[in-house]
Amino acid sequence: MKVPQYDIFSGRIDRDAIWLESVDGLAAAVDRMNHYARQSPGCYFVFCSSSHSVLASINTPLFEDMENRESA
Repeated sequence: MKVPQYDIFSGRIDRDAIWLESVDGLAAAVDRMNHYARQSPGCYFVFCSSSHSVLASINTPLFEDMENRESA
């Protein structure tokens, strides 16, 4: 039985998305998405091409944004 592949993108879902890689299995795709978010904060999502839907997403704020909000 073949494990489905999911695409990981950076950027916003509705614009400027950049494909990063395809990963076998949803759990592995979510793990990789979280890995990217830890390495470089921003918006990421997991896309299923067979259902044309976003199955997971994360938006990690940039460190500068967090500092600006805390000092305000």
